[in-house]
Amino acid sequence: MQLTDTDFLDLLNTTRPNIKVGFTDISQELRDYIIVPYLLTTKGGLKVQRGGLGIEETLMVNHGGRSRFIGELEEDTALIIDHLRKMKLYFTLLNDSIAYSKVELQRNRGKNRENNVMLPKTRSMWLRVAETMEEVFFETPSADDELRPWGLKYWIVKNATAGFNGGYPAGFTRIANINLTEVPQFKNYTDQYTAVTKADLITKMRRAHRRTKWRSPKPQAGFDGDAMLNKRVILTNEDTLELFENIGEGQNENLGRDLAPYTAGYGGWGLKRDGNGNILFKGNQIVYAEPLDADTSDPIYGLDMNTIYAMTEEGDNMNLGEFKVAPTQHRAFAAQLDHAHQVICSNRRNNWVISK
Repeated sequence: MQLTDTDFLDLLNTTRPNIKVGFTDISQELRDYIIVPYLLTTKGGLKVQRGGLGIEETLMVNHGGRSRFIGELEEDTALIIDHLRKMKLYFTLLNDSIAYSKVELQRNRGKNRENNVMLPKTRSMWLRVAETMEEVFFETPSADDELRPWGLKYWIVKNATAGFNGGYPAGFTRIANINLTEVPQFKNYTDQYTAVTKADLITKMRRAHRRTKWRSPKPQAGFDGDAMLNKRVILTNEDTLELFENIGEGQNENLGRDLAPYTAGYGGWGLKRDGNGNILFKGNQIVYAEPLDADTSDPIYGLDMNTIYAMTEEGDNMNLGEFKVAPTQHRAFAAQLDHAHQVICSNRRNNWVISK
């Protein structure tokens, strides 16, 4: 019986395969992933926006200085303060697809079927998505590129001076609509190191960890801002991680493998702990981020993952559409994947970066 295009579309749209054993995948280019398993899941804080033209977050930037001590009959004063600033971001749109030719499907059915050609095509698309998301998160953004999302190096900016000096990324004059001259406290902590030693880098990491540990005197519903030390993650490249490992292995066994064993730490954010003697900093695993290998400044990022999260839009959250005949290729069938995506850092001063 001759199969029609409708028959092929019915087959494709009713057979959305789960990836299972049957192939050995050696196409994967990155050894491990950070962004897709964590930042793009509910566990990692992914937020879904319903409607709207973009993303807005409100910052409380000014509390008005200090209270007064007054005389018994002194006249009152009333302060009207401009407390708030709006962060503004826009979604970017990721697109990919799965496509089959008619001949692939005709030759891979019935007694001629050798393997399920649908499985590797589906897996290939998800690998492309994962590796794209990983790379754009770690790359340096361009001010004139409006199609790509803002990632790590947009939000957490290096500076050679110790303190809250992480300003604008190169080429930008605002950060998510925030003018840092008007809101100087919207800067991340920075420092510079020379050597991966306890006297140099690790001392500066301890200082950065303390100085980004913000805690409100009176927690209130509706307000965020406290540093979440149980959601800390330390990211670095392989060269730096190997030097950390050498320090850890050289410690007295009674101290274990924590590079700051005498300061109180908290549990991990949920990143994998494989039980193979992971090197820790204040109870948090130091994680290898492969895309940072190309960064010759050998940075160490201390991130509060309560303040850095991905956002998407309802209806465009990894939405894979139905298979259709390709409009300009009548012997091809394709399903389009769309994902509205942006990364936001709602509180830069809870985060730090130390680099050479």
